[in-house]
Amino acid sequence: MPNNQVQPNLPTHILVIEDDADTRCNLIDILQLDGFEVLAVPSFTAAQREANWLAYFAIVLDRKLPDGNSETFLPQLKQLAPQAAVVIVTGYEELSGAIAALRNGASDYLIKPVDADTLRARLRQLAEKRRAELELKAANARMLQAERLAAIGQMMTGLVHESRNALQRSEACLEMLSLNLQGQQDSLELVARVQKAQKKLHELFEEVRNYAAPIKLQRTEHDLREILEETWDNLVWSRQNRKISFVLPKSGASARCSVDASRLEQVFRNIFENSLAACADPVCIEVTWTRTTLNGSPAWQLNFVDNGPGLSPEQRAKIFEPFFTTKPTGTGLGMAISQRIITEHDGTITVCDSRSEGTEIIITLPAASTSPS
Repeated sequence: MPNNQVQPNLPTHILVIEDDADTRCNLIDILQLDGFEVLAVPSFTAAQREANWLAYFAIVLDRKLPDGNSETFLPQLKQLAPQAAVVIVTGYEELSGAIAALRNGASDYLIKPVDADTLRARLRQLAEKRRAELELKAANARMLQAERLAAIGQMMTGLVHESRNALQRSEACLEMLSLNLQGQQDSLELVARVQKAQKKLHELFEEVRNYAAPIKLQRTEHDLREILEETWDNLVWSRQNRKISFVLPKSGASARCSVDASRLEQVFRNIFENSLAACADPVCIEVTWTRTTLNGSPAWQLNFVDNGPGLSPEQRAKIFEPFFTTKPTGTGLGMAISQRIITEHDGTITVCDSRSEGTEIIITLPAASTSPS
């Protein structure tokens, strides 16, 4: 990669608002040469029409435009793109106006004609600053989530301990009651239903405790096909006496990632079990993988597709929320735990919102460092 290219993980989208066509073309050439993705427009009106405001980490703004000047536009830009740094481009005779713009929230100014090396240096600094802000925000969010989960885990540990004692006592009483009710089938069935409910309650306590527990990964390099096949083989009892087609690519590149195989199998099992529960026979579950990038680095994208009834917009929005489930039974923690596991692997898990039939889950994981590019 040339030295002037944007480093991986840095934000890349820049908006240029410049009315002079030659200057606009020069800025595009300079920034694209450095690997930035540029939208360049001749006026603020055109920017309002074409810009995706939340995408930009920086806006290069000509101080004087046909439809106004930077002093007028800055307050609007702060509302439209609050995350973007604004760099004013100005002439010597307009320097006082650029200084006023700085006082109104602009991040920097450049004198025309714009020096390419100076522009590169300023934008790289702004990109680094934006990345640091995003990383700090993400770190704070992770810390807050860890504190919440620790509190839940501490509470559930005590609750599980106390409930286990109470459940064991009630179970002993129910067993004794069963002995006294021999021959009374209706009463015995009621006792059995209470015992089943107690078992479900204990399972819920244990699963909530597992959800709140810290996730410690033991990563080694694996071929994801092998984990997928092993997960499917381990579900043999769940798919007995059903018509099911499980499809993996017959050939192609080996998707190798550094993962905790046991944890990743837990994620795959949750997805497969959800599909088996949702789909009527004949069931078709297909998994494919393709090369992609994640935060600027090589990655693998896995697509899990079934032929079930699909998810409603509300279900898609809530699928990763704790205790949300579309099953008649279950705790609703499976996909929430799966999301935590994938996040700990520095990956992403989403549900496709553009399918008219079936459900598609998309997992993206960083590729192993030894994977071919």
